[in-house]
Amino acid sequence: MLITKDLKLAEVILRNYHLIPIVSRFGIQFGFGDKSVAQICEQYNINPVFFLEIVNAFNDKDYLPYEKLKKIPLSQTVNYLLKSHHYYNKVKLPDIENLIGRLEWEGEDADRNKNVLQKFFGRYLKEVKEHTANEEKEIYPYVLELEKNYNSEKPSSTFIENLTKKSIKDYADTHDELNAALLDLKNIIIKYLQPAKNSEVTKQILTETFKLDEDMKDHTKLEDNVIVPVAVMMETELKKRS
Repeated sequence: MLITKDLKLAEVILRNYHLIPIVSRFGIQFGFGDKSVAQICEQYNINPVFFLEIVNAFNDKDYLPYEKLKKIPLSQTVNYLLKSHHYYNKVKLPDIENLIGRLEWEGEDADRNKNVLQKFFGRYLKEVKEHTANEEKEIYPYVLELEKNYNSEKPSSTFIENLTKKSIKDYADTHDELNAALLDLKNIIIKYLQPAKNSEVTKQILTETFKLDEDMKDHTKLEDNVIVPVAVMMETELKKRS
């Protein structure tokens, strides 16, 4: 189902509850009654095209919005990605950590099982925090400054000069490390740990971990298919102007 601006937002969420965190990243609060997507976007001053492309991409994995998103200011995409970081670091990862803390085992290996799981989760948590911190400190500010100069009639000569020394392509990509750490965490739970006494919590941890994995893959696709190619185009054009 393609989500359109005339659909009621409540109906959208009732059809696919996985969109709840996505909608929340736009600052939309529940209790919006029967308002359409267009009405909600107007109320919250959200670009409806951007909102629909993001929501449709999460709603349908075969929907590829990248060409349309390339025409939208990078600042909007960066703002969305920053809110995704907040969701990972302040909501989803603490939730999983709390679930791990609730696990219980019987026997003399109880402490060992929990320590092993916490060790692998701690490794993944560290990787995510370092990755998002690097993007927030280095990559996103550079992208915003690049877009600002690209749109300026008089771009900064200093910034253009520095373009000969760096590019968006130079920033180290650590997504592979993130994926490896998360895969290790999944394998520990699925293959190697003894069954916990409260096995329903184990199932919750796995479910939330897989949801996080899918979300972060979409996050990466936005960076690789929107941020990077548009930034490369802007760098190329600015160099030509100089």
